[in-house]
Amino acid sequence: MKSTILKSGLVTLALTAAITSCSKKAEGYTINGNIEGLKDGLVYLETYGDSTKVVDSAKVVEGKFTFAGSVTEPLLHSIKLKGTEYGRTFLLDNETIVFKALKDSIFKGKIEGATQDSIYQSFYNNEFAKIQKIAFPLYQLSDSLYKVDAQNKAIPKGKLSEEHRVFMDKKWADLQVIADKSTTDYIEKNKSSIGAALVLDDRLIKYPNPVLAKKMYDDLSPEVKQSFYGKKVKASVDLFEKTAVGAVAPEFSQTDVNGKAVKLSDYKGKYVLIDFWASWCGPCRKENPNVVEAYKTYHEKGFEVLGISLDDKKEPWLKAIEKDGLTWTHVSDLKGWKNEAAKIYGVSVVPTNYLIGPDGKIVASNLREEALQTKLKEIFSKS
Repeated sequence: MKSTILKSGLVTLALTAAITSCSKKAEGYTINGNIEGLKDGLVYLETYGDSTKVVDSAKVVEGKFTFAGSVTEPLLHSIKLKGTEYGRTFLLDNETIVFKALKDSIFKGKIEGATQDSIYQSFYNNEFAKIQKIAFPLYQLSDSLYKVDAQNKAIPKGKLSEEHRVFMDKKWADLQVIADKSTTDYIEKNKSSIGAALVLDDRLIKYPNPVLAKKMYDDLSPEVKQSFYGKKVKASVDLFEKTAVGAVAPEFSQTDVNGKAVKLSDYKGKYVLIDFWASWCGPCRKENPNVVEAYKTYHEKGFEVLGISLDDKKEPWLKAIEKDGLTWTHVSDLKGWKNEAAKIYGVSVVPTNYLIGPDGKIVASNLREEALQTKLKEIFSKS
Protein backbone atom coordinates (compact mmCIF):
# COMPACT_ATOMS: atom_id res chain seq x y z
CA MET A 1 0.00 0.00 0.00
CA LYS A 2 2.62 2.52 1.05
CA SER A 3 4.88 1.84 -1.92
CA THR A 4 1.86 2.21 -4.21
CA ILE A 5 1.26 5.72 -2.95
CA LEU A 6 4.80 7.03 -2.61
CA LYS A 7 6.54 6.32 -5.88
CA SER A 8 8.68 9.37 -6.55
CA GLY A 9 7.48 11.42 -9.52
CA LEU A 10 9.40 13.31 -12.18
CA VAL A 11 10.72 16.83 -11.69
CA THR A 12 8.65 20.06 -11.71
CA LEU A 13 6.86 22.03 -14.41
CA ALA A 14 3.59 23.98 -14.24
CA LEU A 15 0.48 23.12 -16.23
CA THR A 16 0.20 24.83 -19.62
CA ALA A 17 -2.66 24.94 -22.11
CA ALA A 18 -3.51 21.71 -23.96
CA ILE A 19 -2.69 21.31 -27.63
CA THR A 20 -5.47 22.68 -29.84
CA SER A 21 -6.58 20.66 -32.82
CA CYS A 22 -6.68 23.70 -35.11
CA SER A 23 -3.01 24.69 -34.66
CA LYS A 24 -0.52 23.73 -37.36
CA LYS A 25 1.76 20.86 -36.33
CA ALA A 26 5.49 21.63 -36.50
CA GLU A 27 7.52 19.39 -38.79
CA GLY A 28 10.34 18.95 -36.30
CA TYR A 29 11.75 19.94 -32.94
CA THR A 30 14.53 22.28 -31.90
CA ILE A 31 16.02 22.16 -28.41
CA ASN A 32 18.08 25.20 -27.45
CA GLY A 33 20.05 24.40 -24.31
CA ASN A 34 22.04 26.46 -21.81
CA ILE A 35 24.01 24.74 -19.03
CA GLU A 36 25.27 27.21 -16.48
CA GLY A 37 28.76 26.48 -15.15
CA LEU A 38 29.77 24.33 -18.14
CA LYS A 39 32.08 25.95 -20.68
CA ASP A 40 32.33 23.04 -23.08
CA GLY A 41 31.60 19.33 -23.26
CA LEU A 42 29.30 16.79 -24.90
CA VAL A 43 25.58 16.36 -24.29
CA TYR A 44 23.38 13.46 -25.38
CA LEU A 45 19.71 13.11 -26.27
CA GLU A 46 18.34 9.67 -25.35
CA THR A 47 14.96 8.19 -26.14
CA TYR A 48 12.94 5.72 -24.08
CA GLY A 49 10.80 3.43 -26.20
CA ASP A 50 11.10 -0.32 -26.39
CA SER A 51 14.71 0.29 -25.34
CA THR A 52 16.92 3.19 -24.30
CA LYS A 53 19.15 4.56 -27.01
CA VAL A 54 21.07 7.72 -27.86
CA VAL A 55 19.46 9.49 -30.81
CA ASP A 56 21.71 12.55 -30.99
CA SER A 57 24.71 14.30 -29.47
CA ALA A 58 25.87 17.90 -29.51
CA LYS A 59 28.90 19.88 -28.49
CA VAL A 60 28.50 22.35 -25.66
CA VAL A 61 30.15 25.69 -26.49
CA GLU A 62 30.21 28.35 -23.77
CA GLY A 63 27.41 26.45 -22.05
CA LYS A 64 25.13 26.38 -25.08
CA PHE A 65 24.03 23.56 -27.39
CA THR A 66 21.28 22.74 -29.88
CA PHE A 67 19.45 19.59 -30.92
CA ALA A 68 17.26 19.44 -34.03
CA GLY A 69 15.24 16.57 -35.42
CA SER A 70 11.74 15.15 -35.52
CA VAL A 71 9.58 12.56 -33.78
CA THR A 72 6.60 10.68 -35.17
CA GLU A 73 4.73 11.20 -31.89
CA PRO A 74 5.48 12.53 -28.38
CA LEU A 75 7.99 10.22 -26.68
CA LEU A 76 9.98 10.37 -23.45
CA HIS A 77 13.53 11.60 -23.97
CA SER A 78 16.37 12.59 -21.68
CA ILE A 79 19.12 15.19 -21.93
CA LYS A 80 22.33 13.90 -20.33
CA LEU A 81 25.91 15.05 -20.05
CA LYS A 82 28.65 12.65 -21.05
CA GLY A 83 29.68 10.57 -18.05
CA THR A 84 26.54 11.20 -15.99
CA GLU A 85 24.02 8.52 -15.06
CA TYR A 86 20.87 10.65 -14.80
CA GLY A 87 19.51 13.29 -17.13
CA ARG A 88 16.45 15.50 -17.42
CA THR A 89 13.59 13.34 -18.67
CA PHE A 90 10.73 14.98 -20.58
CA LEU A 91 8.10 14.30 -23.20
CA LEU A 92 9.48 15.47 -26.55
CA ASP A 93 7.22 16.59 -29.40
CA ASN A 94 7.87 18.59 -32.56
CA GLU A 95 8.17 22.02 -30.95
CA THR A 96 10.77 24.68 -30.19
CA ILE A 97 11.98 23.91 -26.67
CA VAL A 98 14.28 25.78 -24.31
CA PHE A 99 16.34 23.83 -21.76
CA LYS A 100 18.16 25.50 -18.86
CA ALA A 101 20.15 23.72 -16.15
CA LEU A 102 23.10 23.91 -13.79
CA LYS A 103 26.16 21.82 -14.57
CA ASP A 104 25.88 19.67 -11.42
CA SER A 105 22.11 19.13 -11.55
CA ILE A 106 21.15 18.42 -15.14
CA PHE A 107 18.28 16.21 -13.96
CA LYS A 108 16.64 19.30 -12.41
CA GLY A 109 16.82 21.29 -15.65
CA LYS A 110 13.94 23.55 -16.63
CA ILE A 111 12.02 22.80 -19.82
CA GLU A 112 10.00 25.48 -21.61
CA GLY A 113 7.83 25.02 -24.68
CA ALA A 114 7.11 21.30 -24.33
CA THR A 115 3.31 21.36 -24.27
CA GLN A 116 2.58 17.66 -23.83
CA ASP A 117 5.32 17.35 -21.20
CA SER A 118 3.80 20.22 -19.21
CA ILE A 119 0.45 18.44 -19.17
CA TYR A 120 2.13 15.24 -17.97
CA GLN A 121 4.23 16.99 -15.32
CA SER A 122 1.17 18.81 -14.00
CA PHE A 123 0.02 15.57 -12.40
CA TYR A 124 3.18 15.33 -10.30
CA ASN A 125 3.23 19.05 -9.50
CA ASN A 126 -0.40 19.12 -8.41
CA GLU A 127 -2.35 15.91 -7.74
CA PHE A 128 0.61 13.77 -6.74
CA ALA A 129 2.19 16.52 -4.66
CA LYS A 130 -1.00 16.72 -2.58
CA ILE A 131 -0.93 12.95 -2.06
CA GLN A 132 2.68 13.16 -0.84
CA LYS A 133 1.78 15.88 1.68
CA ILE A 134 -0.78 13.55 3.23
CA ALA A 135 1.42 10.46 3.02
CA PHE A 136 4.56 11.89 4.64
CA PRO A 137 3.08 12.34 8.14
CA LEU A 138 1.52 8.88 7.87
CA TYR A 139 4.97 7.40 7.33
CA GLN A 140 6.18 9.26 10.40
CA LEU A 141 3.21 8.00 12.41
CA SER A 142 3.79 4.43 11.25
CA ASP A 143 7.49 4.60 12.15
CA SER A 144 6.66 5.90 15.62
CA LEU A 145 4.18 3.07 16.24
CA TYR A 146 6.76 0.48 15.15
CA LYS A 147 9.21 1.98 17.65
CA VAL A 148 6.63 1.84 20.43
CA ASP A 149 5.71 -1.78 19.68
CA ALA A 150 9.37 -2.77 19.42
CA GLN A 151 9.59 -2.21 23.19
CA ASN A 152 6.85 -4.78 23.79
CA LYS A 153 8.38 -8.26 23.96
CA ALA A 154 4.96 -9.83 23.43
CA ILE A 155 4.82 -8.43 19.89
CA PRO A 156 6.89 -10.25 17.22
CA LYS A 157 9.93 -8.32 16.05
CA GLY A 158 9.23 -5.99 13.15
CA LYS A 159 5.45 -6.14 13.58
CA LEU A 160 2.76 -3.84 14.92
CA SER A 161 0.29 -4.72 17.63
CA GLU A 162 -3.12 -5.77 16.34
CA GLU A 163 -4.59 -2.44 17.45
CA HIS A 164 -1.90 -0.40 15.71
CA ARG A 165 -2.00 -2.55 12.57
CA VAL A 166 -5.75 -2.12 12.14
CA PHE A 167 -5.38 1.60 12.80
CA MET A 168 -2.64 2.06 10.18
CA ASP A 169 -4.35 -0.20 7.63
CA LYS A 170 -7.37 2.11 7.80
CA LYS A 171 -5.15 5.19 7.36
CA TRP A 172 -3.39 3.71 4.31
CA ALA A 173 -6.68 2.53 2.81
CA ASP A 174 -8.18 6.01 3.18
CA LEU A 175 -5.12 7.53 1.52
CA GLN A 176 -5.34 5.02 -1.33
CA VAL A 177 -8.91 6.14 -2.01
CA ILE A 178 -7.69 9.74 -2.25
CA ALA A 179 -4.77 8.73 -4.48
CA ASP A 180 -6.99 6.71 -6.82
CA LYS A 181 -9.49 9.56 -7.15
CA SER A 182 -6.74 12.10 -7.86
CA THR A 183 -5.28 9.81 -10.53
CA THR A 184 -8.57 9.03 -12.23
CA ASP A 185 -9.68 12.69 -12.13
CA TYR A 186 -6.43 13.68 -13.87
CA ILE A 187 -6.77 10.97 -16.54
CA GLU A 188 -10.39 11.87 -17.27
CA LYS A 189 -9.52 15.57 -17.51
CA ASN A 190 -6.59 14.91 -19.87
CA LYS A 191 -7.81 11.83 -21.75
CA SER A 192 -6.84 13.38 -25.10
CA SER A 193 -3.23 13.96 -24.00
CA ILE A 194 -0.31 11.53 -23.94
CA GLY A 195 0.22 12.46 -20.29
CA ALA A 196 -2.94 10.55 -19.38
CA ALA A 197 -1.51 7.31 -20.79
CA LEU A 198 1.81 7.91 -19.03
CA VAL A 199 0.18 8.58 -15.65
CA LEU A 200 -2.02 5.52 -16.14
CA ASP A 201 1.13 3.47 -16.73
CA ASP A 202 2.98 5.12 -13.82
CA ARG A 203 0.25 4.77 -11.22
CA LEU A 204 -2.10 1.93 -12.21
CA ILE A 205 0.10 -0.41 -14.29
CA LYS A 206 3.49 -0.33 -12.58
CA TYR A 207 1.66 -0.42 -9.23
CA PRO A 208 -1.05 -2.82 -10.36
CA ASN A 209 -4.69 -1.86 -10.11
CA PRO A 210 -6.20 -4.00 -12.89
CA VAL A 211 -9.83 -2.92 -12.56
CA LEU A 212 -9.09 0.79 -12.44
CA ALA A 213 -6.44 0.50 -15.16
CA LYS A 214 -8.94 -1.03 -17.61
CA LYS A 215 -11.60 1.56 -16.78
CA MET A 216 -9.16 4.42 -17.31
CA TYR A 217 -7.80 2.92 -20.54
CA ASP A 218 -11.34 2.72 -21.91
CA ASP A 219 -11.71 6.47 -21.17
CA LEU A 220 -8.68 7.48 -23.26
CA SER A 221 -9.32 9.18 -26.60
CA PRO A 222 -8.90 7.05 -29.75
CA GLU A 223 -5.77 9.03 -30.69
CA VAL A 224 -4.10 8.38 -27.33
CA LYS A 225 -5.04 4.70 -27.49
CA GLN A 226 -3.20 4.47 -30.82
CA SER A 227 -0.06 6.16 -29.43
CA PHE A 228 3.05 4.26 -28.35
CA TYR A 229 2.11 4.66 -24.67
CA GLY A 230 -1.55 3.89 -25.30
CA LYS A 231 -0.61 0.60 -26.96
CA LYS A 232 1.78 -0.14 -24.10
CA VAL A 233 -1.02 0.36 -21.56
CA LYS A 234 -3.37 -1.84 -23.63
CA ALA A 235 -0.80 -4.68 -23.64
CA SER A 236 -0.55 -4.43 -19.85
CA VAL A 237 -4.33 -4.34 -19.41
CA ASP A 238 -4.64 -7.46 -21.58
CA LEU A 239 -1.95 -9.14 -19.49
CA PHE A 240 -3.83 -8.25 -16.30
CA GLU A 241 -6.79 -10.21 -17.64
CA LYS A 242 -4.58 -13.26 -18.18
CA THR A 243 -3.37 -13.07 -14.57
CA ALA A 244 -6.66 -12.04 -12.96
CA VAL A 245 -8.23 -13.92 -10.07
CA GLY A 246 -10.02 -16.95 -11.54
CA ALA A 247 -7.76 -17.20 -14.60
CA VAL A 248 -5.58 -20.25 -15.20
CA ALA A 249 -2.07 -19.30 -14.07
CA PRO A 250 0.29 -19.07 -17.07
CA GLU A 251 2.78 -21.92 -17.21
CA PHE A 252 6.53 -21.31 -16.99
CA SER A 253 9.70 -23.27 -16.37
CA GLN A 254 12.98 -22.11 -14.84
CA THR A 255 15.95 -23.75 -13.19
CA ASP A 256 16.48 -23.97 -9.45
CA VAL A 257 19.69 -23.25 -7.53
CA ASN A 258 21.08 -26.64 -8.62
CA GLY A 259 20.23 -26.23 -12.29
CA LYS A 260 17.15 -28.50 -12.20
CA ALA A 261 14.16 -27.41 -14.31
CA VAL A 262 11.04 -26.57 -12.26
CA LYS A 263 7.61 -25.97 -13.81
CA LEU A 264 4.59 -24.29 -12.23
CA SER A 265 2.52 -27.33 -13.24
CA ASP A 266 4.70 -29.43 -10.91
CA TYR A 267 2.63 -27.92 -8.09
CA LYS A 268 -0.79 -28.86 -9.44
CA GLY A 269 -2.99 -30.23 -6.68
CA LYS A 270 -1.54 -27.89 -4.06
CA TYR A 271 -1.82 -24.27 -3.08
CA VAL A 272 1.38 -22.53 -4.17
CA LEU A 273 2.48 -18.95 -3.70
CA ILE A 274 4.68 -17.85 -6.59
CA ASP A 275 6.75 -15.10 -5.07
CA PHE A 276 8.64 -12.66 -7.31
CA TRP A 277 11.47 -11.06 -5.33
CA ALA A 278 15.20 -10.19 -5.44
CA SER A 279 18.12 -10.12 -3.03
CA TRP A 280 18.60 -6.38 -3.65
CA CYS A 281 14.93 -5.54 -2.96
CA GLY A 282 14.50 -4.02 0.51
CA PRO A 283 10.69 -4.44 0.68
CA CYS A 284 11.11 -8.07 -0.45
CA ARG A 285 13.57 -8.82 2.34
CA LYS A 286 11.27 -7.11 4.83
CA GLU A 287 8.35 -9.27 3.68
CA ASN A 288 10.34 -12.53 3.73
CA PRO A 289 9.79 -13.26 7.47
CA ASN A 290 6.05 -13.08 6.86
CA VAL A 291 6.32 -15.66 4.04
CA VAL A 292 8.53 -17.83 6.27
CA GLU A 293 5.86 -17.73 8.98
CA ALA A 294 3.14 -18.66 6.48
CA TYR A 295 5.23 -21.54 5.10
CA LYS A 296 5.96 -22.95 8.56
CA THR A 297 2.31 -22.71 9.57
CA TYR A 298 0.66 -24.20 6.49
CA HIS A 299 3.26 -26.27 4.63
CA GLU A 300 2.23 -29.55 6.22
CA LYS A 301 -1.36 -28.81 5.20
CA GLY A 302 -0.40 -28.56 1.52
CA PHE A 303 0.91 -25.02 1.11
CA GLU A 304 3.98 -24.45 -1.08
CA VAL A 305 6.06 -21.43 -2.03
CA LEU A 306 7.99 -21.06 -5.27
CA GLY A 307 10.45 -18.17 -5.16
CA ILE A 308 11.28 -16.50 -8.48
CA SER A 309 14.27 -14.20 -8.23
CA LEU A 310 14.85 -11.15 -10.40
CA ASP A 311 18.55 -11.22 -9.54
CA ASP A 312 21.12 -11.23 -12.31
CA LYS A 313 23.94 -12.74 -10.23
CA LYS A 314 23.78 -16.10 -8.48
CA GLU A 315 25.95 -15.42 -5.41
CA PRO A 316 23.86 -12.63 -3.79
CA TRP A 317 20.69 -14.60 -4.62
CA LEU A 318 21.96 -17.69 -2.77
CA LYS A 319 23.23 -15.62 0.17
CA ALA A 320 19.84 -13.96 0.58
CA ILE A 321 18.06 -17.33 0.52
CA GLU A 322 20.31 -18.61 3.30
CA LYS A 323 20.30 -15.46 5.41
CA ASP A 324 16.52 -15.07 5.32
CA GLY A 325 15.88 -18.77 5.98
CA LEU A 326 13.86 -19.37 2.82
CA THR A 327 13.61 -23.16 2.81
CA TRP A 328 11.31 -23.60 -0.20
CA THR A 329 12.25 -24.07 -3.87
CA HIS A 330 13.83 -21.12 -5.66
CA VAL A 331 14.24 -20.58 -9.39
CA SER A 332 15.69 -17.88 -11.63
CA ASP A 333 17.09 -17.40 -15.11
CA LEU A 334 19.33 -14.64 -13.66
CA LYS A 335 18.15 -12.10 -16.24
CA GLY A 336 17.14 -9.45 -13.72
CA TRP A 337 14.08 -7.48 -14.82
CA LYS A 338 14.07 -9.48 -18.07
CA ASN A 339 13.24 -12.66 -16.17
CA GLU A 340 11.04 -14.69 -18.53
CA ALA A 341 8.51 -15.71 -15.86
CA ALA A 342 8.25 -12.10 -14.68
CA LYS A 343 7.52 -11.00 -18.26
CA ILE A 344 4.79 -13.63 -18.59
CA TYR A 345 3.11 -12.27 -15.46
CA GLY A 346 3.77 -8.61 -16.28
CA VAL A 347 5.79 -8.03 -13.12
CA SER A 348 6.95 -4.41 -12.96
CA VAL A 349 7.62 -4.13 -9.24
CA VAL A 350 8.85 -6.49 -6.54
CA PRO A 351 7.72 -7.98 -4.30
CA THR A 352 4.80 -9.35 -6.31
CA ASN A 353 3.06 -12.65 -5.61
CA TYR A 354 0.25 -14.86 -6.89
CA LEU A 355 -1.54 -17.56 -4.89
CA ILE A 356 -2.41 -20.47 -7.18
CA GLY A 357 -5.05 -23.05 -6.22
CA PRO A 358 -4.88 -26.85 -6.62
CA ASP A 359 -6.76 -26.52 -9.93
CA GLY A 360 -4.07 -24.23 -11.35
CA LYS A 361 -6.22 -21.10 -11.19
CA ILE A 362 -5.21 -17.82 -9.55
CA VAL A 363 -6.86 -17.41 -6.15
CA ALA A 364 -5.37 -14.05 -5.12
CA SER A 365 -2.47 -11.72 -5.84
CA ASN A 366 -0.18 -9.39 -3.94
CA LEU A 367 -0.95 -10.80 -0.52
CA ARG A 368 1.25 -8.87 1.91
CA GLU A 369 1.76 -8.94 5.67
CA GLU A 370 -1.46 -9.85 7.50
CA ALA A 371 -3.40 -10.32 4.25
CA LEU A 372 -1.34 -13.44 3.43
CA GLN A 373 -1.91 -14.98 6.84
CA THR A 374 -5.63 -14.17 6.74
CA LYS A 375 -6.13 -15.70 3.30
CA LEU A 376 -4.26 -18.90 4.15
CA LYS A 377 -6.16 -19.23 7.43
CA GLU A 378 -9.41 -18.87 5.51
CA ILE A 379 -8.37 -21.56 3.01
CA PHE A 380 -6.91 -24.15 5.36
CA SER A 381 -9.46 -23.78 8.14
CA LYS A 382 -11.96 -25.30 5.70
CA SER A 383 -9.77 -28.31 4.89
